[in-house]
Amino acid sequence: MEDIISSMPQDILFIIVRLLPFKEAVKTSILSRNWRFIWLATRNIDLDERHFVKQDEESEENKEHQRRDLIRFARRWIERYEEPVIHKFRLAFSYPENHASDLQDCIHLAVARGVKVLDLDFSVPSWNEMSLEDHHEALFDLPSLVYGDHAENLESLKLFSCDFLVKRFRNFRALKNLSLGWVDLTSYVVTVLLSNCTVLESLSLKRCWDLHRLDISSRSLTSLVVDKCFDLERGIRVECVKTLRFFKYSGRVISLRIEGFRYVVEAVLDFGLEFQFRDCREILHDFLYAVCRVRALTICSFMLQGYNIDLPLQYHDFVMGELYIGVPPCVAMTLKVVEVKGFKGGNNEMEALQYFIRHGSALEKMAISVSKEEGPAGVFSLGLKYRQKAMRLLQLPRASRRLAIVIS
Repeated sequence: MEDIISSMPQDILFIIVRLLPFKEAVKTSILSRNWRFIWLATRNIDLDERHFVKQDEESEENKEHQRRDLIRFARRWIERYEEPVIHKFRLAFSYPENHASDLQDCIHLAVARGVKVLDLDFSVPSWNEMSLEDHHEALFDLPSLVYGDHAENLESLKLFSCDFLVKRFRNFRALKNLSLGWVDLTSYVVTVLLSNCTVLESLSLKRCWDLHRLDISSRSLTSLVVDKCFDLERGIRVECVKTLRFFKYSGRVISLRIEGFRYVVEAVLDFGLEFQFRDCREILHDFLYAVCRVRALTICSFMLQGYNIDLPLQYHDFVMGELYIGVPPCVAMTLKVVEVKGFKGGNNEMEALQYFIRHGSALEKMAISVSKEEGPAGVFSLGLKYRQKAMRLLQLPRASRRLAIVIS
């Protein structure tokens, strides 16, 4: 086998290694002498501290030693790397302050080689993304070289716990995907980013704070994700006429206004951060009507608990207790997928899902994920109880012959 591998033309070996994930490409160096440095032909670089730092290691001192192993590996890579182009460069490194110079060298090399996908994550795995109070200063600053002429090559940029200067975002003319997380962000910064990145198609904001209001105006945006940005008490307003196809929101219940939402194909609404039920029926009403034409809708159990809203009787009548619920036309005509997370089998949850099953003529899939809540003192799980309630839905007559109900 070694002779066969050794006899392969080097160009063939280069093609093989470029098809592999970075970690697997590096492993090929032990196959034979001829493969020893072939991995350096890869153009998708992934320097992730998780490949070096043991996640179950308790000693911070030992973790720091393991991070230094990554730095030594990165130095050797820089010294030996001769490829003229890098397609994708990913760097995940927590607590970067002690190694800032080496990390900047890695980023400089990637940018100088015309990298198209740049992923920089300096967040700490132990940070609690569900905590309202868990704010952290960005641990790294985006190097100046990234803002220069080479920025014109970037098509995708991810910055987690990496601060940046928005006034220098002038050369990102080809940027299509932007993901920001664990940074201080204001509505003004978002507006400037959108005005400078004129072909942006995907925007993702995760655990950004000081973002009290989000105003999005774009003629190119097709995907918008707002994930656990807790300070959005003034809501979200989006103007993406005819372009937006995917929308995801995870956080507290807030006001939402999206122009052109009728063109959205898939929407995800997760209010899992509402730790107790509060009266926000009017806002939930607006959310439901905003997404009335989507083909795939993922909602949390909180959404169903707040579904008892008195609406005009211009659609199919839905009786819940003494209230009549107007159901948007999508239920009978276009809605294909419904996903429910944190299902507990409350009365409103059951009645709403029963209605979808009985009247959703276009439904193809209903995915129900039951809550993993534990019982008193954590002695037993309530998951079995919730699952039994969900199983009752399997017995109902279905408006759609294609409907599959999946319970997990």
